[in-house]
Amino acid sequence: MDSRNLMTKLTAQPMIGELPVEAAQSVLALRYAILCRRCGHDPLPELERRWGHILAARRFRLVVEAIAQIWPDPFAVAPPCCRRVSFDEALLATTVTATARGDRADFDYHTAEMLDGDARDLLYGALTAFLRARQAASAGPATPQRD
Repeated sequence: MDSRNLMTKLTAQPMIGELPVEAAQSVLALRYAILCRRCGHDPLPELERRWGHILAARRFRLVVEAIAQIWPDPFAVAPPCCRRVSFDEALLATTVTATARGDRADFDYHTAEMLDGDARDLLYGALTAFLRARQAASAGPATPQRD
């Protein structure tokens, strides 16, 4: 592979529409949650509307909090209307996809250089809890539940 093709491959940013559905929805929800946080609004009502279940919304909020705690640099998000994902968003999409498949080895492979073991455990656990709540929300009627 020549250097031009290698550079293009290393710097390519995928489009939202190219991501698996669960990953794309998570990236868009993260953008929304961060925008709300910056404006001093609570994203929970919109996240609940998006997923039809308060527990999924609460669990996603824990994913956002985990990212805020463990990410080594400020998490780069693209503007809500941007069709391309940032490099951090692309990594989040990859981790969501790996977690949805239950593929911890792939999750660790993509995050090991950036996050230590405890940070990876925290993020994987938060994503697993969110995806389980998300799956339960799509499987049955929305019922308020407490965390």
